[in-house]
Amino acid sequence: MPYETRLAPRAPPPARAVETGDGMKRSDAEQVQAVSPGTMPFPSPDALLPGRRGVGGPGLRVADSRLSSPGWDAFRRAAPMTRAFNHLVAGVRFREKFGRWPLPPADPAATVNDLVFARMIDPCWSPLQRAFVDKETAKAQALRRAPWLRVPETLAVVAMDDVRSVEDLYARLLPFAGTNAIAKPANASGAATFMRDVASPADLRDLHDLASVDYAVVMREMQYRGLPGKVIVEALIPAPAGRPPDDCKFHCVRGEPLVCQIDHDRFGAAWSRLFRVPDFVPMHAGDGLDRPEGHRLPAPARLAAMIAAARALAESFDYVRVDLYDGADGVYFGELTFTPAASLGIAPSSEGCHRVSETHRVFSRIVMDAIRRA
Repeated sequence: MPYETRLAPRAPPPARAVETGDGMKRSDAEQVQAVSPGTMPFPSPDALLPGRRGVGGPGLRVADSRLSSPGWDAFRRAAPMTRAFNHLVAGVRFREKFGRWPLPPADPAATVNDLVFARMIDPCWSPLQRAFVDKETAKAQALRRAPWLRVPETLAVVAMDDVRSVEDLYARLLPFAGTNAIAKPANASGAATFMRDVASPADLRDLHDLASVDYAVVMREMQYRGLPGKVIVEALIPAPAGRPPDDCKFHCVRGEPLVCQIDHDRFGAAWSRLFRVPDFVPMHAGDGLDRPEGHRLPAPARLAAMIAAARALAESFDYVRVDLYDGADGVYFGELTFTPAASLGIAPSSEGCHRVSETHRVFSRIVMDAIRRA
């Protein structure tokens, strides 16, 4: 039987910044327990794991806690967007991935995943961070800080509040069908759609659906909360050999780039590897990865320009990933990513992305050591 939920009207008690053993602040735990008696008695986080049974109560019954169940999906969408409920909703996915609940970032055993988790569930994001989250407004912000960068040309922006259906979106984007343009949600991650491949409304279904929702609901990445739904259409960045340009993702702490992940041929025979900055030697010699035939790192002058841009863009933030593209005619701004992979990411290696590897542990130590020194 799926969850049955009725949300309580009572407000949470005042927050207290005391850490509990499972990575929640005590104020978080109190908030989830502060729901009106008999309305939604809240179980401990462990009780919501897949396979657990027997948690009962007139407001929330957990008899089938599969994350794919309709009951869990309904609860996830209905749960308040507070740090406490965010911890629970996103924490279940974190536990499923890593076999444990998130730790506070200050815990000596905390990893980069714990750091990202703590950031993303917090509702407090600055106007500057939110301006960088929006793919439309981020370009102007980037050029203020690194005016030598190039930015992809914006061809159109469609406000989803004005779009009645996927057929309506198709009609609005029809002038770009069959062209070298790309459409993507301005305030979400995923559903990038090459307009050269669009021949019917069905080809825009994923784009329409993702751009129509508040993306914060998906994994409780609160920097997206309440941002207006938009589709942005951009000209493709020029690149040699007809492939997408390499995506160079700089992980930065206090404005200093530490590690760069290079993603090559992202929509074909995708290959990724982490390199140390500034010398661009492989971050972990034991990652088991071989460079694809014919692939070369950008020229030294291009790498230096990227490092300078990453420093300038990351200067205002304690931790951020700066995404840049190696275009045929220069370095292009991609985006700033404040919560990579919504805390679930694993560093690329020959072991894959489904479990923590030694490569991931090396990467995590580099970031967390820098965070703790800052």
